[in-house]
Amino acid sequence: MQALLRRISREGWRFERRLWEVDAHGVGRAVYCLHAPNHTYSLVAFAHDLPDAMRSDRVIATAWDATFTLFDGVPDEQDLQRLQANVPLQEAGRVSDRELTLARANRSVRLWSHVIERLASGLQPDTALVDSVGYLMRTTAVYGSGKFGAADRSAIAKRPELQAPFQAEMLTVWLIRTFTLDLVEYIAHLQGGDTAVTVKPGLRRRFGVGNSTGLGMAPFLLNHPVLVHRWMAAREQALGRVRGVARPMPAAVRAFEAALAHAQTNAQQWQSEHAVQIAKLADLRADLALLEGHLRAGALSGAQPWDRLYQWAETHLTLEGQEQLVALMLEPYGELIDDLADAMDAEELAPFTINGAMRLDSLRELITRHYAWATAIDFADANGRARFWYVSEEKLEPRLGERASEGGAERELPLCVAEQVQALMKDLSVTDGARTVATFLLANPAHRHVVRRVQQAENHPYAEVRDNLIAADMLPIDLLRCKLSFFGATRFDPRSDRWVRISMYQDAPFPHTLCGPADPKVQSTARIARTQMSMEDSERVRYTLSEIEALSRKAARGCGMDWGLADEAGKAARWLSSHGLPGAEVLARLLMRNDGKPFTILCPVELATGPWHGRSEELCPLIAGASLVDRAALLIANQETSLARIAHPILTLPFVARAAALTRQNLQLSWPGVRVDCLADGIVIDADPVALLAGVVPGITVHATPASARGAARAPSAASQPVASDAWETLTRLAHRTLVPATEASRAGAGASTQDAD
Repeated sequence: MQALLRRISREGWRFERRLWEVDAHGVGRAVYCLHAPNHTYSLVAFAHDLPDAMRSDRVIATAWDATFTLFDGVPDEQDLQRLQANVPLQEAGRVSDRELTLARANRSVRLWSHVIERLASGLQPDTALVDSVGYLMRTTAVYGSGKFGAADRSAIAKRPELQAPFQAEMLTVWLIRTFTLDLVEYIAHLQGGDTAVTVKPGLRRRFGVGNSTGLGMAPFLLNHPVLVHRWMAAREQALGRVRGVARPMPAAVRAFEAALAHAQTNAQQWQSEHAVQIAKLADLRADLALLEGHLRAGALSGAQPWDRLYQWAETHLTLEGQEQLVALMLEPYGELIDDLADAMDAEELAPFTINGAMRLDSLRELITRHYAWATAIDFADANGRARFWYVSEEKLEPRLGERASEGGAERELPLCVAEQVQALMKDLSVTDGARTVATFLLANPAHRHVVRRVQQAENHPYAEVRDNLIAADMLPIDLLRCKLSFFGATRFDPRSDRWVRISMYQDAPFPHTLCGPADPKVQSTARIARTQMSMEDSERVRYTLSEIEALSRKAARGCGMDWGLADEAGKAARWLSSHGLPGAEVLARLLMRNDGKPFTILCPVELATGPWHGRSEELCPLIAGASLVDRAALLIANQETSLARIAHPILTLPFVARAAALTRQNLQLSWPGVRVDCLADGIVIDADPVALLAGVVPGITVHATPASARGAARAPSAASQPVASDAWETLTRLAHRTLVPATEASRAGAGASTQDAD
């Protein structure tokens, strides 16, 4: 949030409220536009009249006080009509790649009516009540990155203003805050007429946007290890830069002191009913008082004061105080650290590839070097394996189950990395260390998921959450606080150890004060390039690459694949779709063919000499393809690799293309009627359309070849792909096998109640 607002100010963004059509009941629509140097982003807001009985923070809610989308450009009336038919439905509707986010929010029951009544009567809201609640609306979800048809992350990731993580989502929330204050002032004016007043600027800034976050956020930190490494590395670099400041300028000292005073006020206003958080709040308040006294004693005089202050904190403050101090030290130095935000995104495909040529003794050394914390955990103790993570059938919510008393552990999510590392180490201990990872994984496919993580750890030391995430005493709230703190959230208020209330943008400026007025001549900006659709495509639903990958991964797992191979299936379907090929449809057919068949009859039997072939069935292209990438170097050394009878050979294409990129060698994949050159800048396909989508072929070959001159290479260009309804239904049905029926025990403490008192 902070980096985004500083960018907006630095680059001179322009702001306007383009549309306001709201009736006396507060129902209607509005459009707010922010004009960046090269793009315009518009919040399209829909206000609703929601009965109190339907107001809920839970993700399973079906109606909200307001719904939103962040539109790429300036919407016209046709866009608004389309959005009005879909955005209020949220998950039940469908947006397009012209939309970057989808969000919804509910009013604060305690504060909403109070503010309107006071403003309508010519009075300002009660400051103490404003501070105790902190927001007029709280978001219950802000979706991006291709969810429900919105623009895929890949479509916007190279825009400077959206390159850092979650910038589109944070921009959405900032504009929601403006809409919320405008809405209450508008309703108050309708009720009070000439008597009504607006909120004074100083008090206006004290309103943030609330948010309720539950267990759904926790798996993110485990599922994106490379991204998490980049977040942590950026934070450590930022801290290092500030600690290296020889002598702070007076303005930086004043900014730090102001931030400390604000933190103390926040800590006093922040109330919680959760026992653990009550104790942490007491520690934080005491720490801030101790820090204030240390500053009065001259802590910032002399050389390297920030470094000395940090070292003092390590011995005098609790963990809560130390973490707060780091945040405070960064506040005055936006110009020194903001460039690090541009390095906090991650292209996760490159480190996804496994180094199959690595010897197993080298893999063991990596575990010893980076995972001593994991191998030290005692999983033989029942308390060490007391819980399991899963996805509930109820609105697909991640949940945490009790292993001893709840069913569904057989569908456990692979989030406890420590346990997986121990299982891997056990099998490595009885395997010849001179063997390669590629050979090992063909015999032990269940370890593919964790082998990938172990190899990533060598270059991403901050990638892992170093804790036992299935222990009886594990607090999920710590995972939630970690991610939300990177957003810039404040006022963490856990309502249990599994969900938390926060505030965003509290005390931040508003667009009309931070931005200049918009040029009235601005009508629209360039939108995301849309893939041209044929008449046949228009009759099918378009799904984003993220949606295709996510569902394909779950479907492969539901079909019986281990998580590591399921990851490969998701990436393969995504890659094909990004090149305009029917990845989801072909994968659906393959999974139905493979359903119920064990890995041992689908994998290659012999890889040393001769063609690869299955034991009694056609080769699975996902298993064979993953093995090809694991042995990428051998593809070049052996000149040609042949795979005997194989199903749906087009699914090997993403793997051969990855091997070509990995070895920086042009590779040609062929089977009867098909020849595909995988080049540095894309692929060149020379194929009969029927042969390209063949169900079974007698064999395929892969060999190194000079660069092709047979036409322009096809690079990934599609951000979404039409998928036939029967294929999508097949993938959905298979993915459903990974879900666990909801229980009352699993719901306990996981989210807000139906009625919300705040």
